[in-house]
Formats: sequence, structure tokens, C-alpha cells
Amino acid sequence: FFFADPFCISSSASVFNSGYKLAPPQIQFAGAPQAAIFGPYTPTGCDGTQYQERFQDDISAEIRFASPADSDVQWLVGAYALDINRRVGVNTGVDKGQGVLKQLFAPANSSNPTEQLVHDKYDSQIFAFFGQLAYDVTPELEAAAALRYDNEKRKVRSLVPTQPRTTYIDFVQDGVFRGGAPLNPALNPAINPTGVIAPQSKTFDELEPKVSLTYAASEAVKLYANWGIGFKSGGFNSQGAAATVNLFINTPLKTNVRISDQFDEETSSAFEVGFKSSFMDDRVSLNGAAYYVDVKDMQFFEFIVGPFGLLRVVNNIDKIRLSGFEGSLNWQIWDEFGIYAGANVTDSKIKRITSRPDTVGNKSPYTADYTLNVGAQLVAPMTGDINLVARTDGNIVGPTWFHVVQCQSRPTLFGAPGSGCLQRRSEFTTVDLRVGFETETWSVTAFAKNLANSKHLEEVIPAAEFGGSFIHPAARRRVGIEASVNF
Repeated sequence: FFFADPFCISSSASVFNSGYKLAPPQIQFAGAPQAAIFGPYTPTGCDGTQYQERFQDDISAEIRFASPADSDVQWLVGAYALDINRRVGVNTGVDKGQGVLKQLFAPANSSNPTEQLVHDKYDSQIFAFFGQLAYDVTPELEAAAALRYDNEKRKVRSLVPTQPRTTYIDFVQDGVFRGGAPLNPALNPAINPTGVIAPQSKTFDELEPKVSLTYAASEAVKLYANWGIGFKSGGFNSQGAAATVNLFINTPLKTNVRISDQFDEETSSAFEVGFKSSFMDDRVSLNGAAYYVDVKDMQFFEFIVGPFGLLRVVNNIDKIRLSGFEGSLNWQIWDEFGIYAGANVTDSKIKRITSRPDTVGNKSPYTADYTLNVGAQLVAPMTGDINLVARTDGNIVGPTWFHVVQCQSRPTLFGAPGSGCLQRRSEFTTVDLRVGFETETWSVTAFAKNLANSKHLEEVIPAAEFGGSFIHPAARRRVGIEASVNF
């Protein structure tokens, strides 16, 4: 929508005439911006600018009362309070080649006019009460019950000015951008005749019980089982997010992507059984557990991209199931040398999702299929009080999806359908190493992170209706030296 802007036109021609080749699949057929396929970040002024502000201050307090640790009946009660004030804003600006103004709203006659804006003030008042009771039924069997109540009142108020109008962006989906629209789609008169975004307030609360049993099968082995309810409060997305998606995504693509200005609270019902053991005078410990979790309204981040720019919103998965097992081993082979290993395998499945019904059956986003950690540590006396300390850590992370849309076709804003099959992060392996000398008062350590220089992605951020992903490469090999002094 900035193709008519003078700096977009001149910078596009300048890049083309210089002979500079854009990274594929971007391409320029001529100097005019209309004769190019641009990506989200270019050396031209045609992609505009983005400026963000995030401010927060909070204060919290907690008080607890507990019984002596050696009593047959152990109890604990407490209370917690938290007050949060937060302000978040993101703008899209016209790039006039004069830099970015560090302010969320800049008028049309400025050097970096604001064309689109979400800007909200959030207030949260939170309190909780909790208690726990544990009782030794027999010398080998302990039963425990806990109860927690959370109450979170959340409020949001839009700070977007209602009078300014855009220079280019409009709400008429005809491919011609004439401007004259409010800065936030939620102020679109066709959607919101009132011309204001009303403040919102909602209280989220949950009662969370937990029960557990622990049985000492022997001096070396303990068995346990527990069940409990977990809670994560709901809240508010940037006001106008729903209107933006409906206007710029659902209307032209004839889709029904449901994004709300308010996201629901998340609750989980989790069951776990496992064991903890130690052998050889506590030189070997072996632990294992299996778990099954039903999650209601799981929250996950979505990045919605379109002609309006980029929105970061929280969405909900109505019902999802996770199950798996994990285990760990620690073995102090000698006084100076020990090894460890840990592994986790998770199976997940989306059972119901209102916002994107065609993704039912896919896996949980941001959940690796498996992880494996192995390592070893050496602490060897040298001379006097000096110890040689060496540690190596290996980490394997299995394939991971980052969105509910996975290996399936979706309509995109570019006309051609997009496939999510390549938007899964593949398995990767990293190795870290530390070697140094230390005493009680000082240490010097050489380190190497990602020693094998693994090339992998830290995160993949799919934008399903945009037809691609924003990828964040992970850090490559890093080496250095640390020195510290205790005094």
C-alpha cells in the first residue's frame, strides 16, 4: 500500500538501477515497485517502518505460614497479591528515508507518519490463597492434598487517537490505497459506528485442587502418583485485532480465522505416576515418570501478517491432549567424575479448535516430539586449593511445530495456496564445553557454546495466510573466557 509514496518509488528505482539483487524469492523486473515481488524486509522504503513500545511496572507480596518439617502432619497456608500496569503499542509508519521517529503516533506532516496503530493500557489486579496438608498414613505412605484459588481482574483501554486519518491505508479491498481511514481497523465506521474503542474488563478465576500419594517401597525406591488442576489467566489482545483479521484476512480469502480481542483462560487436568530411586550410597540416582494431560483452551501465540503489517495475538486451542514419559540418570562414578542423562518423549494431539477447525488432529505447537540431554563433569584437585573443572553438555531436540497449521494447504493473500509442510523445525544437536580452574576465591574458565557449530533455527514463526514463516536462526559457535572473584 506504499507503492504510490514518493520515497518508495525513488528507493525502488535506486535499488534496481544499482544492480543489487534481492534475496530469492524476491525479484525486481523493473524500477517501479509494481514490477517487483518484495519480501517483508527490503532495502527500499516500500515496506514502511515499525516501532514498538512496551512498558510495565508491578508490585507483589506473599506471606506463608508452615508447620515444622519433622511433624507427622505437615501444613502450609499462604496468600499472594500482584498489581501490574502495562502499556503496549505497535505502529506501522511511512518510510520517507529520514529514519524512524521513536513515538507511537506521528502526524501526517512528520518525517515518519503513522499509518496504523495498536496502543493499549492494561491493568491487572491479582490475588491468590493457597494451602497444603500432608499426612503420614504409615511410615511408608504419605498422602497430601492442596488447594489454590486464583483471581485475576484484567482491564484494557485503547490509547489510539480517533481523529487522525491515514495517507494510504484504507479499508476498501480493491487494491488501490487512497487513505482517509482511522489508524485502527476497530475504528472502521463500517464495523464500529460509535467511532470509539470501549474499555473492557473481565475477571478470570479458578479453584485448583491437587492430590498426591508417595510410597516408600524400600530405602532406595519411592513411588508417587498425583493429579491436579492447572490455571493460566485469560486476557486481552490489542484492541482491534479481531476487526483487523476479519477485514484484511477473512473477507478477501473467504476464510473464518477466529481471532478475538479477548482470549480465554487456560486450564489443565494433569495426572502423573513415577518413581525416584538412589543406589550405591546415593552415587546413582534414577528417576522416571509417565504423564497424561488434558488442556482446555490452551493459549498459543499467532503472528497474523497482511497489508496492515503484523499482529502478535494470543489464540486458544479448545482442547488438546498431551501424554508421554521422561527419565533421568545421575551417576557419580568417582568422587571427581560424574555423568548424567535425561530424556523426554511427548505425544500430543489437537482434539478441538474453534479458531481453525481444519487443524484438528495436528500436534501441539512449541512442543518437541522428544528431547535428550547428556553430559559429564570432572572436578579434579591440582595443586594446593586449585581444582581443574571441566563439563560437557549435549542436547538433542526433536522435530517441533510452532503453529496449529502444519502440513496442510491454506489460502494466502498472494492467490496461490501455501503449504505448511516445510514450517517444522527439524531435529538438531548442540554440544557445550567448559574447562577451567577454580579456588574458593577465584575462577577462570574457557567455554564453547554450540561447539560443533550446528546450523539450526531458534524459532519458526508461521504466518499461515501470508504463505510463509519468519525464521530466527539460533546462535552459532561462541567461544570465550570467564573470570570471577568472590569477596
